[in-house]
Amino acid sequence: MTHVSRTPALVSLNQTSFQFANGETIFNDLNLQFDHTHTAIVGRNGVGKSVLAKLIAGHLQPTAGSVTCSVPLAYVAQTFTADAAQTVADATGTAAALRALQRLQSGEAAAEDFDILGERWDLPERLRQSLDNAGLPDIAPTDLTQPLSGGQQARLALIGALLNPAHLLVLDEPTNHLDGPGRDWLMSELERWRGGLIVVSHDRQLLERMQRIVELTPLGVTVYGGNFSVYKQQRQIHQAAAQATLDQSRTERRREQQRLQNEHDTIQRHAARSLRNAKTANVSGFERAGLKGAARQIMGQVRHGHQQRKSELDARVRDAYAKVLANDAVLMNLPGSAVPAARKVCTLIDACVPWLPAQPFNLTLSGPVRVAVIGPNGCGKSTLLRVLAGQLHPASGECITHVPAAYLDQHLKLLDDRLSVIEQLLALQSPLSESELRSHLAHLQLDAQRVTRASASLSGGERLKAALAVALWGKTPAQLLLLDEPSNHLDLASVQAFEQALQTFPGAIVAVSHDPEFLQALSPTHRLDWHATEWRLQPTN
Repeated sequence: MTHVSRTPALVSLNQTSFQFANGETIFNDLNLQFDHTHTAIVGRNGVGKSVLAKLIAGHLQPTAGSVTCSVPLAYVAQTFTADAAQTVADATGTAAALRALQRLQSGEAAAEDFDILGERWDLPERLRQSLDNAGLPDIAPTDLTQPLSGGQQARLALIGALLNPAHLLVLDEPTNHLDGPGRDWLMSELERWRGGLIVVSHDRQLLERMQRIVELTPLGVTVYGGNFSVYKQQRQIHQAAAQATLDQSRTERRREQQRLQNEHDTIQRHAARSLRNAKTANVSGFERAGLKGAARQIMGQVRHGHQQRKSELDARVRDAYAKVLANDAVLMNLPGSAVPAARKVCTLIDACVPWLPAQPFNLTLSGPVRVAVIGPNGCGKSTLLRVLAGQLHPASGECITHVPAAYLDQHLKLLDDRLSVIEQLLALQSPLSESELRSHLAHLQLDAQRVTRASASLSGGERLKAALAVALWGKTPAQLLLLDEPSNHLDLASVQAFEQALQTFPGAIVAVSHDPEFLQALSPTHRLDWHATEWRLQPTN
């Protein structure tokens, strides 16, 4: 649908279409405008949220139509990689300006340095203040970014966008890797932001702060005024109306079909009587043939008319059905890997996590425990999971994982981007047949087309679902799930389905997450909290 802004448009999409190289069309004749109203883009995984963000940012070009942006913008993707030589200044996009300022201060400036710097003479002070406000007081612009955690790198990318002389921010899943303080910092920064804002997000807290919701569905685009709560209410009203129209269309079709059947039966009886009369009528053979032909012609016309009417009724029901958004359950079929209460799951003996200064750590987990790992960005949560998964050795001490474990890291490194998820599962010698795998993947809303694509071509949420399948449906069923920010990139329906699936998982779970609602749904038996230089395990009840 076309949205007409009350304020001048910052971005306009006119008859915009986008088609992937394989021929799949994700947008067709899309008309949409964005102004200064803070707007969130929501929708199921794979409907094109990130594609739309990239089109707006100019990182993708439309197949047809146009995307026009009238102001400078800053874009932050949902995934980022840091090479070995990247510095904090590089990550925040300030390196060139800082170098230009240094040359100006040393008297070695060239004319282009003034263009590079512009009006940002106070950039070093602003960058330092931004790093401090974002909870990165010990990080300098010359530090390398590779050793930093995912949450710290996410903050740097966001700082770069906020320091950019832009009038529009386009942020794709900006809270995915942020801890509690990091999320609070971002929310505060966005509250103060006076330019345009477009966010792709499934973060329920962030969505509540938006002023408009743009929902993408296979049917197109719908714009809802207000925050997430208002969107949910309006969406329920629209869906109730669409469902009522569908129910009415089905009822009318059923009644009309019964009426047509009765009419058909009546006319058929009359035609049959006419045919019998024609056989016994005292008329010539030629006239008798004419009477029979007329009876058959009438029946043919009736059948044709009735068929046409039924087709019209079917089309009306199909149109009404198309306006009712699919609400198929996103099922996560997790392996039934029960852990007896007395069975040891993992043991840490005088262990120190690599790369981080910390006291030696002793831990024993037994039975179907559920541990929520909580701590700030950079304290080593992901590194601890990698130690438990056997991917890293402790810097000192010992780690023993006593049961089969499945590790899902936040960068989805277990996925081979060159292969499809079906190819990877078959290579892992999954105990499930290919038809069973396809059925389970369909429950994850990974259809026949998506499960045969190279994993690199899937959306962020689809890749996470594929990684879940690879982690859980391999040769050996997991009794311990190690989950690092598992709700990142998932749409809301999938997050809720994953929460429900985990509630029935009979094994042990150790989960890192900054989503308080996800951790609450996990019903943890224990919390593993970071305190200054040590981990502390404590029961939740």
